[in-house]
Amino acid sequence: MTLTAIQEDYLEVIYHLGKDSDGVRTSEVAARLGCRMPTVSRTVQKMVEMGLVHHKSRGLIRLTDLGMSTAENIAHRHKDIVTFLRQILGMTANQAEADACQIEHGLSPLAAQRLHEFLEYVKDLSEREQSVITKFARIAGSTITDFPHLLETKVAGWRG
Repeated sequence: MTLTAIQEDYLEVIYHLGKDSDGVRTSEVAARLGCRMPTVSRTVQKMVEMGLVHHKSRGLIRLTDLGMSTAENIAHRHKDIVTFLRQILGMTANQAEADACQIEHGLSPLAAQRLHEFLEYVKDLSEREQSVITKFARIAGSTITDFPHLLETKVAGWRG
């Protein structure tokens, strides 16, 4: 099964909103994603057909076992990207979150796995070895200028 970036965002939003509840309302998903209710209803219905969520008209949205495992993987991938951007590249929390929303959809499963392995590898290094790897984060922005020829994009993801 191949998910679109939008479906991945929906799964992640439902996962985060539903962590401490019995389910998520369509209105909550719409508010978080900044879209209209009919759009959410259509997308959720497609995800029901894919076996990712349970949802009856006017009822709560709940992740299926498949939806839950997929959402957990998406959330984990997002967390790893944010960690890399913050700890290794020295980006601010807000910028790392916004960029992770964009990067996570284009990352192959192999690249996501290798990124995770790299972060685990760094955690197991001695303090001195870690400081060599994270040195860039401490000096980033002090000597390198932005790319003045690159334009900002309108796409900010659901967290942005």
